Amino acid sequence: MTRSARTALWAGVASAAAVLTLRPLVVSSGWVVGALGMVCAVTASGLLVRGLFRRRGLAVGVQVLVLLAVLLVLFGGSTTLLGVVPTPSTPGRFVQLATDGVQVIRRYSVPAVDLRGLRLLLVTGAGLTALAVDLFAVTLRRPALAGLPLLVVMAVPLALAPGGSGAITFVIASIPFLVLLASDRRGAFLRPAGSARRSVAGVTASATAAVALVAAIAVPAAVPGLDERPLTIDTGPGDTIAVINPILNLKASLGARSDATILTYRTDQPDPAPLRIVTADVFDGETWAPSTGADIPRSQRVQDGLSPAPGLSEVVRDASTVRTTSISVRGLDQTYLPLPYPSLKVAINGDWLYETDSLNVVGDGETTRGRSYTVNHLEVTPTEDQLRAAPAAPGDIESRYTELPKDLPPVVQQTAQQVTGGASNPYEQAAALQQWLRSTGGFTYSTDAPNDGGTSAVVDFLTQKSGFCVQFASAMAVMARSLGIPARVAIGFLPGQENSTGGDDGTSSWRISAQDAHAWPELYFEGVGWTRFEPTPATRTGRSPSWTVPLTPVPTAAPSSSTSAPVAGPSASSPTATSSTSTATASGAADAAPLTGWGRVAALPWGWILGALLLVLLVLTPWVSAVVTGRRRWAGVHDTGSSAEAAWSELEERVHDLGVHWSPSTTPRQRAAELLAFTVPGSPAAEEVQRMRAAVEGNRFGSRPTAAGSVLVESRTAAQTGRLVRAQVDVVVDTVAASRSRWQRWRARLFPMAGVRRLLAWWDRD
Repeated sequence: MTRSARTALWAGVASAAAVLTLRPLVVSSGWVVGALGMVCAVTASGLLVRGLFRRRGLAVGVQVLVLLAVLLVLFGGSTTLLGVVPTPSTPGRFVQLATDGVQVIRRYSVPAVDLRGLRLLLVTGAGLTALAVDLFAVTLRRPALAGLPLLVVMAVPLALAPGGSGAITFVIASIPFLVLLASDRRGAFLRPAGSARRSVAGVTASATAAVALVAAIAVPAAVPGLDERPLTIDTGPGDTIAVINPILNLKASLGARSDATILTYRTDQPDPAPLRIVTADVFDGETWAPSTGADIPRSQRVQDGLSPAPGLSEVVRDASTVRTTSISVRGLDQTYLPLPYPSLKVAINGDWLYETDSLNVVGDGETTRGRSYTVNHLEVTPTEDQLRAAPAAPGDIESRYTELPKDLPPVVQQTAQQVTGGASNPYEQAAALQQWLRSTGGFTYSTDAPNDGGTSAVVDFLTQKSGFCVQFASAMAVMARSLGIPARVAIGFLPGQENSTGGDDGTSSWRISAQDAHAWPELYFEGVGWTRFEPTPATRTGRSPSWTVPLTPVPTAAPSSSTSAPVAGPSASSPTATSSTSTATASGAADAAPLTGWGRVAALPWGWILGALLLVLLVLTPWVSAVVTGRRRWAGVHDTGSSAEAAWSELEERVHDLGVHWSPSTTPRQRAAELLAFTVPGSPAAEEVQRMRAAVEGNRFGSRPTAAGSVLVESRTAAQTGRLVRAQVDVVVDTVAASRSRWQRWRARLFPMAGVRRLLAWWDRD
């Protein structure tokens, strides 16, 4: 391999490693396939053109064309012919996608949803990074300058992602760049000490970069970190654009927010319920998040009607009233659609799809900005008797929605058990939790969230007894799960402020501002389905839902001081915090909406898949190299001399892997003498050693071997001769292997160093 090709390969590896550091910025990993494919395409096209035409300038031009072609294939869609030929409508599509991607970057908190516009920017950025690194390192022969585009890419997650990209990821991504720096100006590239002297400048640059890398990891550890992003982000006064982060962090703070209108709606529901944006059902101890960010089948269009609400029986459904609400979005930019729950059908333009298990509505490349739509929905008002008589939830629902982190402090469950000590069924337990958090427990509403994160955040809230809606909703959902009640957190808006004028048709008009952003728990009761509770104090939320207040109040007990203090370690008595962990993943996958097409591809754990493939490739590469080398060696056998040399070369390589090492100055006779020490005189192995030694000496020194010493029988074909001679080599190798340990035998068979030596020789070849 030439020096230029080696540099190009390392440039491609460095680009791919830098691109992978962007993974924390996006919820799913579907974009990784396209981004890495783009890097491979740009790198491979440059290698091919430079190898065929020896023209660096031409290679850059071809790489640009390949970059554009890949973008057309991945994102051109129906605007291209045959998937790659642009049409007059193609530029408009790319402009629209790019605009959508910029809006995602400007408006959404990290990690963002993997929309097509954002995916376009990520894949394009990966291609431009690979092109720039290849340009600096190969075309201009300035590997140090290749660090500029790499630094730009790696700085993005360090600045935006909570916790950055991680020290290990940063180190792994930096190693290929350090290798690039080890090349000198003359092109000597990581050569063995005996073949070329390494450049002093290259070594100095590598050492300096390594020191800087260590400093980059060590210094931030001593510097205080920044706080998390808030639930609602306002970009300024006036026509405010708000982004409701569907991934709730317990230490986020609502802070001071603009009172600008972000949506209005008109409804025939006398007492409107909150508008729900999304539900979060996965709790890792610090963050609530939706269970999946994967694509939904495009057949599940909200314009065709949504599936029945999970768990809602026909009796309760028939007793519910169908309502109509018309919503106009002004300053909300969100991929999830704000809707009353449960919705039946939505009249809206664009591609909006729903999830069957949550009825969350998500845009397929769409956002809520500037949307107007009408939704038909149910006004569900369950009775106390229906909630009390609700049977146990199905097994898959219970296992999925009662899962808790193993390291959740046991004081959370202990507090929940003490608060609900007087309850006799799940409904009374839920009502007791709400009553305790909302009024009798001494909690106050405040936008100053607890400062601590991690699994102690819930404990901190229960101890400090002060927080905002996220803390109240999270605490009740976690405590309910610890009692075995399926629970999740919903994110959306309170009903807002009613306008002074109403409609003659019995409808009323409402206004919602960013200050109405809210979170509340939903608990599952079979027959009623997901039921809203309101633990946040009335100073914030007003009246709680009627069905959450029993006619006969459930007595609640104030937790003792012994259960109010944080206790480290998992709860041994909590079955939902431990035993449900093993089944929740499977049940979650079963309950998720079926995926089709690219949705299945995007939902795959690409990080683990790529890592596993890389590991398998590294393990198998020496074996493949040895096999290919052996096949090429025996393919060149055409006469007695070539047969003798092929047999002797293979014998040397295979016994070398078994620990029989020779100096380059030893003769075939001396090497044969060492091999005979492993054999019994007169044995087949000893005879084969003498026969091969005589054949190779005859070929090298001009004396034709006798029939007894020959490894080639003239009457045989080349193929027959190859099989015969290789069988002779196997006899000798098996005899040497019998004297070695089992580990040495398996290592020589599965990881032959002969393959490694061949790879290194090929890599270092000019």
